[in-house]
Amino acid sequence: MTYDAIVLAAGRGSRSGLAYNKVLFPFEGRPILWKSLELFALDDECAKVVVACASDEIEEFSRQFAMNKVEFVCGGKDRQDSVRNALTKCASPYVLIHDGARPFCSEELRERIKTALKTHPAVIPGLDVVDTIKEVDENGLVVRTPKRSMLKAVQTPQAFETEMIVQALDMVQQNNIQVTDDAQAVEICLHVPSLVVAGDPQNFKVTSPQDIERLSA
Repeated sequence: MTYDAIVLAAGRGSRSGLAYNKVLFPFEGRPILWKSLELFALDDECAKVVVACASDEIEEFSRQFAMNKVEFVCGGKDRQDSVRNALTKCASPYVLIHDGARPFCSEELRERIKTALKTHPAVIPGLDVVDTIKEVDENGLVVRTPKRSMLKAVQTPQAFETEMIVQALDMVQQNNIQVTDDAQAVEICLHVPSLVVAGDPQNFKVTSPQDIERLSA
């Protein structure tokens, strides 16, 4: 199959405690963003990697991360806007959308997602939830306790038929809907459920100071 990849790198990552974009944090001598770029750029089936980054960083990123197949586009106000901007550069029938702050996605997970995408138009990786989850109201009171066996902690990359995710995100923008991931846009606007495949515990998102310490260990 032929696909394009979108790597999101426009967030400032203020929760990480860093004074700069967390995808620039060094790991094994290089910024962590390199690992996500190579995951896709070195895959023969990937036609293009589009990196969405902040407008004031696009020149720096273009120099620092120059490699075959990789292009850069300005990110938007929100995550969904950044994805939609990057999709204007995508022409392949499928697209994989990945957080640049998840540097440890394995080739095995990538291939698992791609295989599922051949038979389902929307595919996301997920992990079993080990903690009991409580839904609470604005006063902090528990409303209900969802059945844990029915819950998944969702990761990226999330994969879609390109035309479908474009349509969903256009509808999101037109109706001023806020979504927390791309699969939600497809669920809400097109009523297409995503197929969940097994995620990878190592595919964590660098978010907190503790995650930075984990990379530094």
